[in-house]
Amino acid sequence: MQESDANKNGTMWRKLPSGLDCYFIPMPNYEEKMAAIVVKAGSNFLACNHSKEERPLQFPQGTAHFIEHRLFRQRWGDAFIAFSKQGASANAFTDSEKTVYYFSCQDNFFENLRLLLSFVQNPYFLEEETEQEKSIIQNEITMYDDNPDWRVYYQLLQAMYHNHPVRNPIAGDHNALEKIDDKVLQLAYDCMYTPDRFSLICAGDISPRKIIEAACMIKKRKSGEKPLFEREPEGVKESYGEGKLGVSRPIFQMGFKMAPVEEEPLRQRILMGILMDVLAGETSVFYQEAYSKNYLDEPLGSAYFSGTGYAFCAFSGSGEHGKEVSELLLQHLDRLRTQGVRDEDFRRIHKKQIGRFIRKSQSVSGMVLSQIEWAMDDMPAGEVFHLIKTVKKSEIEKLLNKEFEKDKMVLSVIR
Repeated sequence: MQESDANKNGTMWRKLPSGLDCYFIPMPNYEEKMAAIVVKAGSNFLACNHSKEERPLQFPQGTAHFIEHRLFRQRWGDAFIAFSKQGASANAFTDSEKTVYYFSCQDNFFENLRLLLSFVQNPYFLEEETEQEKSIIQNEITMYDDNPDWRVYYQLLQAMYHNHPVRNPIAGDHNALEKIDDKVLQLAYDCMYTPDRFSLICAGDISPRKIIEAACMIKKRKSGEKPLFEREPEGVKESYGEGKLGVSRPIFQMGFKMAPVEEEPLRQRILMGILMDVLAGETSVFYQEAYSKNYLDEPLGSAYFSGTGYAFCAFSGSGEHGKEVSELLLQHLDRLRTQGVRDEDFRRIHKKQIGRFIRKSQSVSGMVLSQIEWAMDDMPAGEVFHLIKTVKKSEIEKLLNKEFEKDKMVLSVIR
């Protein structure tokens, strides 16, 4: 068993013999308690080699999301109902890189923890219920198709990426959904859901010793299969995408396709968060000019994403001037490269990042939801805080000169 004390507030990490990573965040005197299981397999997991198969296995789009829906249904009944009877609120989500199951409660924490640990390793994919679930997911897909924010985001990714599955909607599409049955789900589950891909995160007024005792119910299995990906060209597929949805005011996203991050991906995410705020945040020179020209009423939203085989950033806004905003953003990128990042801008936004971490650390749910992301890089909270505190302006400027290539910029508009 391995153990690591991560920071002064007692956050700990342990790897159990099964391969399960455990993150403990003791927060004495808090009433809320929360736990989550992170499975490091999301919607991008569509192909892998298998020791018993001559050819690589291929899964339909949306398979990981479908497993998430079905796993709550057990032989003995509905896990959602069981959580509710024990005073807990439970939920789950899937994204490109992971699937997460979690609950929060005030009482009966260990009863709910044992329930969580039990159902994630005991799938029950009954054919009849799998078919019934399809209608629920079909409705979910239709709902997302009618959502402008969802449409503009995936339109951006489908213009940006040629082959990488990050371009596919997490729930798949209607045609892919029809290819999923109980056998596909079981085969995909066996490839994805192995303890070496699991992270358990617990926070609140909790006992790490008792959590370890409960977590030992996770059975050791062989390591999971590694996902396979088609080769992705460096350039973008298209530089512009436009769709019509009858919105009252156009919305847009502009993004830059970037090289996949091989080393220290979490540090790069921290650096990119600071850099994107310097470039286009509410105190930026870019925003002041965009506002004065009536291009924008409010600052652009911004986010950076990276995972196996991909990395990109995206800025989002609304209005009739998406093209002008993208051109202005490129001008200010050139300005920053020429002039450099001002010391006062770096210090201010760096302090904002530190303050954001401290605010999250004062909330049980804030710490669990944050640690879910950090667990993908095998990082406990204390090490993340150290990374945030030690980033340097020179690293920001190096990243600025390396990334944000004009010919890898994509603009997506929904009208």
